[in-house]
Amino acid sequence: MPTSTRNLHELPAEIATVIRDVVATGEDTVIADGGTEIAVIMSIADYERLHEYADMADAARPGYAGESEVKAMSIAEMLNVLGVDPTVVRTFRD
Repeated sequence: MPTSTRNLHELPAEIATVIRDVVATGEDTVIADGGTEIAVIMSIADYERLHEYADMADAARPGYAGESEVKAMSIAEMLNVLGVDPTVVRTFRD
């Protein structure tokens, strides 16, 4: 999806139009100050989707749950941690 760019000094006079355009088109608007991109105006749907993906990426990252490093464990250890009786679990060979 294309993105438009607006200069910060133009924004006060055009903010309502910029926001309505973002909502109507779904097109993000980048705000630049002196040629440097400093912010983005996006629809709330895009914002929520972005945060959902960020949360999923964080959850997949090693150490996310407070562990400082990833520790490998056997199937038996995993079943024990999960509280699953290994005698009731079918294997791929069954």
